[in-house]
Amino acid sequence: MARKILHHAATPVAAYRFWHGRWCEILSATCRQAFLDAGLAGASFTERVEDAPDGTGGFSYRISETGEVHFIAGEGEAVAEYDCYELGFRMLSDPSCEAAGQIAAGKFRIISGSDRWVALMSLMPLLRQACHQAIADTEEKFDLEFPKYG
Repeated sequence: MARKILHHAATPVAAYRFWHGRWCEILSATCRQAFLDAGLAGASFTERVEDAPDGTGGFSYRISETGEVHFIAGEGEAVAEYDCYELGFRMLSDPSCEAAGQIAAGKFRIISGSDRWVALMSLMPLLRQACHQAIADTEEKFDLEFPKYG
């Protein structure tokens, strides 16, 4: 029987790293042209969140000049922060949890690179689809069950 993840911040670190890596693989395989068309070649992002499951306080990723997505060390040029990892997970996976509402509520804050965030968020259906696949793959590999939304 799968172990249910009730609090996103309690995701086992290995599963957290796997699903993030799998998300990048899926995006790189399926969305490269969309990233290029959105003007995101070379863009880098940091999402700060204190309760990230690996204890680092956030994560950063970059979209290469060819549209591939990779996690990176250090801080990206476009930085945002949000109140908790659960909110970030939900914003990515739940179509009813729109970023605009979270920004208005002060729970998701864009610190820098707002034009980059707008371009990235325009691709939310693709990001969400990749997230759903990455989570399904993670659930299977680690015998976990993440909350489902929408």
